[in-house]
Amino acid sequence: MSYAISGECCSDASCVAVCPMNSIHPAPGEPGFGTGASLFIDPRTCIDCGACADICPVDAAQPADQAAPEDVRRNAEYFAEREPLEATDLDSWEPPSYEVWGGGPRRVLVVGAGPAGIYATRELLLRTTAEVTLADRFDTVGGLVRYGVAPDHPRTKQIIETFERVIQHPRVRWRPGTDAASLLNKQAVAPGSGRSGGFDAVVHAVGARRSRRLGIAGEDGACTAEDFVAWYNGRPGAVAPTDLVGPRAVVVGNGNVALDVARVLLSDEEQLRGMDVSPEVRRMLAASGVKQVVLVGRRGPDEAAYTQSAFQELRAAVGDRVEFRYHAWPTAWTGEGLVLDSGETIAAGNLFTAIGFEGRPVDGLPFDPDRGIVPNVRGAVVDRPGHYVAGWIKRGARGGIGVNKACAQETVMTLVSSARGSASPGS
Repeated sequence: MSYAISGECCSDASCVAVCPMNSIHPAPGEPGFGTGASLFIDPRTCIDCGACADICPVDAAQPADQAAPEDVRRNAEYFAEREPLEATDLDSWEPPSYEVWGGGPRRVLVVGAGPAGIYATRELLLRTTAEVTLADRFDTVGGLVRYGVAPDHPRTKQIIETFERVIQHPRVRWRPGTDAASLLNKQAVAPGSGRSGGFDAVVHAVGARRSRRLGIAGEDGACTAEDFVAWYNGRPGAVAPTDLVGPRAVVVGNGNVALDVARVLLSDEEQLRGMDVSPEVRRMLAASGVKQVVLVGRRGPDEAAYTQSAFQELRAAVGDRVEFRYHAWPTAWTGEGLVLDSGETIAAGNLFTAIGFEGRPVDGLPFDPDRGIVPNVRGAVVDRPGHYVAGWIKRGARGGIGVNKACAQETVMTLVSSARGSASPGS
């Protein structure tokens, strides 16, 4: 299912900046931008990530099955005689303009090959003459797109194919399975030197995958979203985090990840066969006996963090077996039920916590534990010249795939400005 833009479009192009697949046109600078009544989404390349809907100021971007048929038809007709544009093609579109970083080869290290790291690499290739070393602790690109997107969303995961094209660029040195800390220990960072054996700049795009904790009694017996999602997505080193015990499970959290966990837990054998999971994961989920999930939100429905499209998907897939409980504050997990501050206990065999993620400290960089980020100004790390951040470690664990594109562009713009001789905001 793709997205479509309705006639209520205001054409402010914020959706263009966040679309990870370059699917929304006409973009600024293209013929027709600002002169028509609407922008359009290419249904051939849309990966159903919802980034456009999340940022649209007038709610004009909608899932195609919820949009008016005439709007879906108009979107398709706009692209009928146009070739699809490749999201990572360095010549397919022009991002916000600023001066290139020239004057000879430079060396930049990008740590992390998730969306933020890939978009930072792409922007460096577009805007500089740098050689980019891209390092990741895993052997593959994709980060949370590969190991965080629900396995019944294969369309969204298609973007990994375009990410893989970035590492094939002749100015990219791909270093899979690499510990970035040891790499930096061997090759020092010397901003602007361009000297052999060192990096002129480092962009840390390491994400924020550690689950936040509830801070309640018995929480060590619960399963975090980090562990459960890593297991069913087959992240290297992940193991079954808990025995699944039916017939009821409780999930604390009201974001998209919480809804994903509930949907996966309640999937029947036919739905599981259509998921990109290992046979062992499929077997354990099918044998779990979980027939009902209670989603516990500490705030009200108006403050829920899930998107409308994610809510509708849950309702359509397993809605009659999900109970929503709002304004419910957990105080303890007994192993057999979740105790609320009202005194009520929700009987259940498993507790899953999905209340958000937070960053971890990065060696050698300052860290704000309250916000879970590396302190920075527009991506430049405070008091660490030559070091930059992008993605969740820069702005906190919020925003989907597409938001990382605009975030990485800002970081690289700051890096380029510093390299041209401007005073670094973090120096």
